[in-house]
Amino acid sequence: MTDFSSALHAAFDVLDPREAVNRIKNVVAHELSQTDTRARVTKTDFFNHSFAPDLVLSWPNERERFVFLKSDTRPAVLRDDVAAIRKHDPIVFALDPVDEGPLTTDEYQNPEHGDDTLLADTRGMEVLIESRFSEPVVGLASSAVLQGGRGLLTEREAEAMASSVAAGFNGAKQLDAGATAAAVAQISGHFDQRRTSRLLRFLGAVWVGSGGTASSFPGEQDVAGDLDGTALEFLMELPPIDDFEFWRRIGRPLTLESVCQLQVEDDSENLQHLIESNLDVLHARACRVLERQPELGEEENSGFRWLLERQMLCLRSARFSTYFASKVDELKIEPQDAEGISLRELLRRAEQRRTPISELELATPTRTVSYATVNRDDISHDEELLRLSNTFSSTAFVQTAVASLFGGRPLVCDFPSRTGKGRTAAKFPLGTLAPVALSLLTSLTTEESQALEYVTRHYNEASRQPTLFDIDEGDIRSSEHKNHGEV
Repeated sequence: MTDFSSALHAAFDVLDPREAVNRIKNVVAHELSQTDTRARVTKTDFFNHSFAPDLVLSWPNERERFVFLKSDTRPAVLRDDVAAIRKHDPIVFALDPVDEGPLTTDEYQNPEHGDDTLLADTRGMEVLIESRFSEPVVGLASSAVLQGGRGLLTEREAEAMASSVAAGFNGAKQLDAGATAAAVAQISGHFDQRRTSRLLRFLGAVWVGSGGTASSFPGEQDVAGDLDGTALEFLMELPPIDDFEFWRRIGRPLTLESVCQLQVEDDSENLQHLIESNLDVLHARACRVLERQPELGEEENSGFRWLLERQMLCLRSARFSTYFASKVDELKIEPQDAEGISLRELLRRAEQRRTPISELELATPTRTVSYATVNRDDISHDEELLRLSNTFSSTAFVQTAVASLFGGRPLVCDFPSRTGKGRTAAKFPLGTLAPVALSLLTSLTTEESQALEYVTRHYNEASRQPTLFDIDEGDIRSSEHKNHGEV
């Protein structure tokens, strides 16, 4: 007898009927939560009712699903119970094992299109829970079962589903058409249309990420479309996949916005692979650097690590956390007040990465001076600027400076708030923004500079594909003027 079965039998043995019902619901709710850790399980005031659910499952941005608990598992009774509530597309959860023999009909193995009722028993759910620990990718299927599973889910059916999904994932990684096709068939028969589409897109993305083509993916279903957040989160939770090309293919349709919506643990190695392989397609407009103290038990090192925090992408080291966002107002963290930096310190930082500085603003407690050349050339080696700075007192600090990144795109660095942002609508690939912004907004040690180079090692600006963000505003106006003249 399993732990779940023991807990369920113990609940039935409680003498007080109300307490027994409460314990039964608690046991089932716990099992459902184990099947899908993202699900919220709410108990109702009913039990074994013909039309009112015992439990309600809910997820963010997903429809609720009713769960009806049934203690009488005789086939004739189950058939009548299911018929009465079928219109809700519920989960009918049998508290005792279901005898498949009398129920093995097309009605349950191949339910009609539009009938998304799931008839499951305790052991079927337990198999999915056990399988997700041995094969983490099964967690994607177990989550989909609660959201949109259909048909019959007994021990045998659950074992077939778990093994097929696991084999299908490994098959897609190895471009094994047979194993992948078997998983496609299993998925198509056990889930509603939305969950079927999601799971097939997941397998399709793994197939393409492993070097296959969309047209060669087994099955007739259309698997076009980006990988959704739930499937991508499961990829993040899987054992590390150290394959640059795999993650590069997976990540090409992604945006920084879609990545920031993911719920991923800090220690995800696959998140590191995903970000580092796609530094050229993930664009940010703004970033902010905050000083930090190492947390209790945190290893001291000068390395950098990507993580997701407060719906922002963060690059963390032992001394700094740098947050990236697509818009300035999406930097959901307050800046730490600081002074500006000296001109010599700015020039030293700019020289480290040979970053051109096109303009800057110097300030004393009573004066502010803006400095730029007419053509917005690099002023970091301008003798006139150095002579001018010598006329200021030691209280003069650089408040802002504008760095010119590829194609002259301006990055405005505000030193008191340690914030960098693109002027107007300018955005930058993370592979450029991260090292330049950190080098200008902070004073990096040699070890930190080397670690920053390492975490962005896969980024090659020379091979970066041009995007709309690279078009200079002056070019746009010039092009519009020419087109207008031609008309």
